[in-house]
Amino acid sequence: MIFWWVSALLLLAAIAVWAIAFWNRRAMRRSPVLVANSRFMDRIPSFVRAQRTTRVVRAAQVGIAVLGVLAAAVLSGRIATERIETPEFASRDIVLCLDVSGSMYEYDTEILATFAELVDTFEGERVALSIFNSTSRTVFPLTNDYDLIKRELEAGAEAIDFDEFGYRLGSRDYSDDKVRQYVEFVDGTRGIADEASIVPDGLASCGQVFDQAEQDRSRSIIFATDNEVNGEPIFTLQEATEAIAEREIDLYTFYPGPYECGPQCFEELRGATEDQDGELYESSDPEAIPSIIHQIQKSQAETLGATPTVIRTDHPGPAFALTAVALVGILLLGWRAR
Repeated sequence: MIFWWVSALLLLAAIAVWAIAFWNRRAMRRSPVLVANSRFMDRIPSFVRAQRTTRVVRAAQVGIAVLGVLAAAVLSGRIATERIETPEFASRDIVLCLDVSGSMYEYDTEILATFAELVDTFEGERVALSIFNSTSRTVFPLTNDYDLIKRELEAGAEAIDFDEFGYRLGSRDYSDDKVRQYVEFVDGTRGIADEASIVPDGLASCGQVFDQAEQDRSRSIIFATDNEVNGEPIFTLQEATEAIAEREIDLYTFYPGPYECGPQCFEELRGATEDQDGELYESSDPEAIPSIIHQIQKSQAETLGATPTVIRTDHPGPAFALTAVALVGILLLGWRAR
């Protein structure tokens, strides 16, 4: 809008200069000043040069004025380029939901580190991290601040790289800083004494991390647990997965393998996940996480139905510069011709 007004002013200025020059020329033709005995002046070299210079200056004024008018017209026309973008990633929310009980430390470390490497490939997704043991803690809420996300995930991977059992038994030696880092990370996940890995309640808590319920957004939970429950949960695992499904949250469960419970815990986890159309990945390799992310992006890109958007970018620079140069040229030639 600013360039439109600038071009209009420059156009008026150019027209005004051209009109004044044209009017002065007509006026000189209509009302010549007669001077006696001045015919010899046509033979004076300095007078001839002055006349020639005047004609050149006037021609240049007209030429530059025309150039300025054309440049101003181009500027007013708003030369622009267009491109089509499909914001298919902008409405995607992912909650990383990790069981941080002792049997999951090794896998959590690798999952967090792997996920931190994937952050650089994100284009608009919002990510949150929630961890649980006997109680839950949200490490950071849904955000697309990728510097924060990567920093927190890398810090979490370093903090949870800790063998608590070996530390307690005295078979592993850790510095005070390492112990403090670990304690601060898992703080808030041990709210109930003598209980651990309350998986159904942890999953239900992860479902509460999602905000903007009224908006049409794609929502997913990457749920990592071995389902080794030691305590009395409020929800059953089936109730927790049903609550997730009712909110139209896609569930991707990562099962690293049995610890003590064995096939019974796995079958319960698989049944509860697949009954709600979720997907279970049975793998001791945390590198399965990239395939989970790929599956989320692939399936949800189809369901989101993102509308292509036309992005228009103005390019006023060349026309504006040419118009400004033309105006300066007109003013300088006008001063010279006076």
